[in-house]
Amino acid sequence: MNRFKGKKLLLLGGVRQACEIVKEAHKLGVVVYVTDNRADSPAKEIADYSFMVDATDVDAVVELCKEQQIDGVITGFVDMLLPYCQQICEKLGKPFWGDAENIDMCINKDKFKLACEHAGVPTVPWKELNKDNYVAELDSVKVPVVIKPVDNSGSRGVVKCYEQNEVLDAVEKALSFSPSGKVLVEKCMNIHNEFSAYYIMNHGNYYLTCLGDRFVTEVSKDLAPVGRGMICPSRHLDLWMKEVDGAIKTFFDENNMKNGFAFFQGFYDEDDNKMYVHEIGYRLVGGFSFKYVEYFSNFNRIGELIKFSLSGSMDQSEIEKSNPYFDGYAITVTASLKPGVIKTVKGFDTIQAMDGVLHMLQMHTEGEEIKESMQGTLASVLTYILCVVKNKEEIVKIIDAVNKELVVLDTNGNSMLNDIIDPSEIGI
Repeated sequence: MNRFKGKKLLLLGGVRQACEIVKEAHKLGVVVYVTDNRADSPAKEIADYSFMVDATDVDAVVELCKEQQIDGVITGFVDMLLPYCQQICEKLGKPFWGDAENIDMCINKDKFKLACEHAGVPTVPWKELNKDNYVAELDSVKVPVVIKPVDNSGSRGVVKCYEQNEVLDAVEKALSFSPSGKVLVEKCMNIHNEFSAYYIMNHGNYYLTCLGDRFVTEVSKDLAPVGRGMICPSRHLDLWMKEVDGAIKTFFDENNMKNGFAFFQGFYDEDDNKMYVHEIGYRLVGGFSFKYVEYFSNFNRIGELIKFSLSGSMDQSEIEKSNPYFDGYAITVTASLKPGVIKTVKGFDTIQAMDGVLHMLQMHTEGEEIKESMQGTLASVLTYILCVVKNKEEIVKIIDAVNKELVVLDTNGNSMLNDIIDPSEIGI
C-alpha cells in the first residue's frame, strides 16, 4: 500500500532544478503544489497546482497551506529559501529537516567554519573581516587567497587574489554581496583537487552516499572556477572514510542535523595528504548526483526527502543501501556558457540517446541572455550530462560526442560554450 498517494506537497520555489522534485513526488502519487512570485517558473508547468504567493512571505504561505490542506512543505536547491521553509513548517507543525540554528550555521560561512573546528572537521585555513575592520586588517591578508561573503551562495561575490594590491577591491566586492557585512579570507587551494561529499541523514543515522572529484577551469583569475564535471567514486574515498567521515558524523550530532541531506565541498592537499572542507549545503544539490545514487544504490534521495516532508521520516531500509563504492563510475559532464544571447541550441536529443547517458537537463533555452555577472556561478551552467559506465574508457566516447554534437551559438554566430572536461584529466 502506498501511504503517500493523494498526499498534498507544497514546493517553495519553482526553479528548473525543482522540476525533479515534482517528478519524484508524482512517482509516489503525491499531489504537487508550487508557489513563488514568478508566473513562468518551470516547476509550475508540470505541477498539479500553482500559486503566485511569494515563498518568502511566511504568513501568506501558511494561510495558503491551511486553505489547501497541505500535508507537507519542501524546498530544494536554493539556500535563501531554507529559513522560510523552516519557519513555515514550524508554524504549521509540519516536518522539516533543519531548525533555525543549524540552517543559519550552514548558510553563514563563518559559523560553519567554527562548527567544523569544534567537531574536528578539517577546514581550509581562514580568517574573517567585516565592514568595520577590513581596512585596518588588509596588511594581515597574505596572497594568494579566496575572498567570499559569509552569507551568500552560488559563488556570488567570490574573488581570487594573487597580488597584494588586489585585496582591497576584492574585499569590497565580497562585502557588497554580504547582507551581514562580513567576508571570509581563505587560503587559495589547488582548484584541480576539489571534491564533493554527499550525506543523507535519518533520525541520527548518517550515510555517505557519494564522494566525487570535481573538474573545474579558471575562466578569470578574479572569478570562481567554472565546473566542468565530476567523477565518482573519488580517488580519495578511502582517505575520506578513514580521516574525515567520523568527524562529519560528530559535526551532524553537535549541530542537531539528524535528518535531511547535506553536501560538503573541499580540497585534497597533496602536500600533507589531507582533505579540507570549505563549504556546506543543507539542501539538495544542483548537480543531480541523486541520479547516480539511485542507479548504483537503488534508492532515490529526493524521494526520501519528500517522504520526510510528508511523514517526518525516511524509509530507513532504503537509505541503508547507501554505498559510495560504486560498481563502476559515475561521470558528470558540465557544459557552461560564455556571456551572450542564446540564438541556437543543438545536440541534446542525440547526446541523451547515447548508451551510458543517464540524464541530461537543459538549464537555458534560446532567447535567454547569459550576463557577464553570471560567469563563475551556477547560473552560467547550460546542462549537466550524467553518465554511468563500467570503465573510464567508455567516457571518451561520450565526451567526444558532446564536443561534436552540442552546439550553442549567440546572435553573432559565435560559440558560447566553455571547454568541457578532458579525458586526460581523469586518467584516460
